[in-house]
Formats: sequence, C-alpha cells, structure tokens
Amino acid sequence: MQATDDYVSLAHEAWNEAAPIHWRVTRALLDEIKDPSRRDIHQIQIDELERIGLKGTRVAHLNCNNGRELITMARLGAKDSVGFDIAEGFIAQAQVLARAAAVDCSFVCTDVYKIGPEFFNQFDLVVVTAGALAFMPDLTAYFGVAGRLLKPDGRLTIYETHPVTRMFLKDRDRRDKPVELVQSYFAKEPLRHEAGLDYQGGTTYEAKPIYYFQHKLADVISACINAGFTIERFGEYDRDPSQARKSLEGLSATPPLSYILTCTRLRMKENSPRI
Repeated sequence: MQATDDYVSLAHEAWNEAAPIHWRVTRALLDEIKDPSRRDIHQIQIDELERIGLKGTRVAHLNCNNGRELITMARLGAKDSVGFDIAEGFIAQAQVLARAAAVDCSFVCTDVYKIGPEFFNQFDLVVVTAGALAFMPDLTAYFGVAGRLLKPDGRLTIYETHPVTRMFLKDRDRRDKPVELVQSYFAKEPLRHEAGLDYQGGTTYEAKPIYYFQHKLADVISACINAGFTIERFGEYDRDPSQARKSLEGLSATPPLSYILTCTRLRMKENSPRI
C-alpha cells in the first residue's frame, strides 16, 4: 500500500482538477446563497448540531470543499467558523460564496493531516460532513488532528454516507439494472478511480486518479476511540446525503444509507501527551 502522503498528493491534484468543473454548476448559487434561510446541510445533521448546541461555538469543518456547509453552520449560530480543505480551487470558491452570503467564516487551504499548531485547542466543535472519510487513508491520524483542534471536552460530530452503500453501484452506473451487490463490505484494497469527481453535474471525464477507501463502520468507530475520543451518540438512517444512490431510499428493504457519530474529546490528565 502507498504511503498516506502519496494518496493525499493524488487527491490534491484530482480535487483541483474537479474544482472548475464543479464551478460550472456552483456559480449559479451566487444569488441563491444570499438568502439567509438557505440550508446546505442535510436536516439529519442540522438536528444533531442543534442537539449538541451549535450556537456560540467555534467550529472547525474538515474537508470543507466549497464552504456551503460551513456557511450554513455560521447562519445557524456558530461563531469564528474555519473550514479546512486541500484544494486551492475549492477554497477560492468557498471564499467567493461566503462573501456572496455575507457570512463571517474563514477558509484555510491545507492538507488536513498537516493543520498547523496555531489552530490547536481552539475549537468547541469539529464537524465532518458526507463524502470526506472515503478519501482519508489513515483514520486514526485524521481523528488525531480533530482531537488536537479541540478544546478540552470538545466534540467531534460526523454525518457520513454509510459504508454499506459502497457495496452497490451508483445510480448513474446502475441506470435501469436491478439492485445488486458489486463490492465486498470488507474490501481491503483502496479503489482507484479515474472517471472524475463531478458529483455536481453528474458528468464523467478522463480524470487524474484518486483512491476511495472502504472504511468499515468499525474502522471509523475504532479510529475515534484510538484517537482519544469517547462515543456520545451513534445513529443510522435511511437517507442518502451523497445523492449517489438515491434510488436505494425507495427500496422496500432499505439498507443503512447514512450515520451520525458524535464523540467527546476526553479531558487529558496533566502531563499526558496528546495524540
């Protein structure tokens, strides 16, 4: 298996390649995003953020992409919100959209694994939204970063596509075929993907390679625990936040399509090293 830095470098290139392709669709939001009632987070995650108590908290959003979700969090009452993403192209879009929305949040272009110490112990809440974890080769290191960003007793909350969904073809590939299982839930090797990342417009193109990682739910939970978190809440849902397998929502026997995982960073004992 390649080193984490190798996978991250490939992802950096692939997401920057995708950024102008996404902008063909996203730029139409420049007027729509001015509406203060607009929400770009799934209601399931909004409900969890409100349960936690989002208002007045300082939020870090990992893998923030074009910033729309962080803009929503700021509108829901978060303060001093910061989004982190590796792709310069998407950070630029996030800044444009935030200005159009007249929302006070900031964006930092960085490899999430290498977020600097100036951000450590600064946040009440770290948020991960759907579509991030499948591109992260080392989950324990990833959640270790989340822990370093948080103040003592801060929270990490994740709303993600359920890993079970990757056993099925995406709707655009399945078309009118019957639903069938095409990949093992326990696949160990990352999946190389070269058809592009245009989930906005639904097009494919000859793209720079990127890798998907089939992290089992147990991998995610174990990585959180290994990074020093304690589990506060876990829930599973029959909604697909990625829209890639929306047709599965209508099955009479619906598989789990998404999940919420909220964890608390344990208060470290004096002189205890942070992960």
